[in-house]
Amino acid sequence: MGERKFLRALICLTLMLALLLGTVGAQAAERSVTILRLTNDFVNIRSSTGEGSRVIGTLRQGALMFYLNRSGSMAYVCTTSGTQGYVYAGYLEKVGEVRIGNVYYVQSSSLTVYNSPSTSASRSGTLSKGYHLLLIDANGRWGKIRSLSGAQGYVLLSGLRRAST
Repeated sequence: MGERKFLRALICLTLMLALLLGTVGAQAAERSVTILRLTNDFVNIRSSTGEGSRVIGTLRQGALMFYLNRSGSMAYVCTTSGTQGYVYAGYLEKVGEVRIGNVYYVQSSSLTVYNSPSTSASRSGTLSKGYHLLLIDANGRWGKIRSLSGAQGYVLLSGLRRAST
């Protein structure tokens, strides 16, 4: 009788462990990235964390970007244009999160955005190389995209590449 109890306890423990590990694995597969908005105007984005570090660009208030990491008071970010650098974290506010698997960037020199999934459809704009966006849906050669500001359209998937962190 004691062996049966031990076996039941062992099976229960094994099942609980399998469930727990399955949940952790699913969470890892569903990694997300935070979207931030700049709250100040004319903020420098720098190549490293020091005040004397090289300024690689200037950002305008309301600019949206992906949060990649943090070093002290500086956040390491990626702008929608693909520029990666450090911004003072006190100038940033969280506006949302997206699955990392939905973040793509333009790999071709430019990418035309259409109003429907057809090259004969009207064009709504062009994205430059390195521009980061969200892929909402994919069907055949076409992808439905959304910019961080909310603009939507359709692009040929061959012009996109999945971003990695």
